[in-house]
Amino acid sequence: MLATAAPAAGVPTDGDRWAYEVKWDGMRVLADVRDGRVALRSRTGRDVSVTFPDLAGLAEAHPDVLLDGEVVALQDGLPSFAALAERMHVQDARSAALAARRTPVTLMAFDVLRLYGVELTARPWQERREALDRLPPSGQAWQVSPVYPEAASLLAATLEQGLEGVVAKRRSSSYQPGRRSPDWVKHAHRRHQACVVVGWRPVTGSPSRMGALLLAVPGPDGGLRYAGRAGSGLGGALEQELRAVLAGHELPRPVVDVPRVDATGATFTEPVAVVEVRHLGRTTGGRLRQPTLRGLRGDLDPSDVREE
Repeated sequence: MLATAAPAAGVPTDGDRWAYEVKWDGMRVLADVRDGRVALRSRTGRDVSVTFPDLAGLAEAHPDVLLDGEVVALQDGLPSFAALAERMHVQDARSAALAARRTPVTLMAFDVLRLYGVELTARPWQERREALDRLPPSGQAWQVSPVYPEAASLLAATLEQGLEGVVAKRRSSSYQPGRRSPDWVKHAHRRHQACVVVGWRPVTGSPSRMGALLLAVPGPDGGLRYAGRAGSGLGGALEQELRAVLAGHELPRPVVDVPRVDATGATFTEPVAVVEVRHLGRTTGGRLRQPTLRGLRGDLDPSDVREE
């Protein structure tokens, strides 16, 4: 179940019918615990259990439970998407274990969909939340995301602390798998957008190095349209990850219309990689203003990208 963006008026403020949670800056997963094992699946259904061995402790705490939550990498008490992005693509067990020691993660659980063999998706959010609150967290493996009764103070606190934002949830709502529902409403303090990589431009004077990515997002008709280029945040580990994903996917021409000023000297690729960017809005032509790359979204396929 996915949240819809808050309208200009903001998130609903009726605390009797709505509850409020922190919007965590991480990777959405379902944690399925049964028979002494935990299976972690991303938003796209990909098995990421090997990627996050630090969450294996979930299997020791509860015999049968299906949790919905966000995997976060906490640094100085705040989620760091950049740190998490370095772990998203790891699929080798040994490399994942080393990454877990270097950058541990936590599952911030905010919903329970099955408990002791009983499906809870048709139950109201309030009932599911009460069931979740009765489950004791297991050490550092996971925490229960707190719930707050009032929107304004949480919006102010999350903004002041540099957190991602707030999600409002209708207390009477059922859980609708895979659907973007108006029963969950999100407000982000900073604008983020998942983008499909359609090419890259080299660093001036170093044609073998990536200097900027050419980005695209789905248009109103569902087809990709050019969203501009982004170079800030591109370097080191991210460039290596992108080269691995894009290898063998070069094209003689772009899959979208790219202005000549951006296309000159560029290498074009098939739309197989997704990156996350932070930006300051859009131009009248739909280009992202001052986009900054945050990391590779290994948990998303290009078909999952939607214009936020």
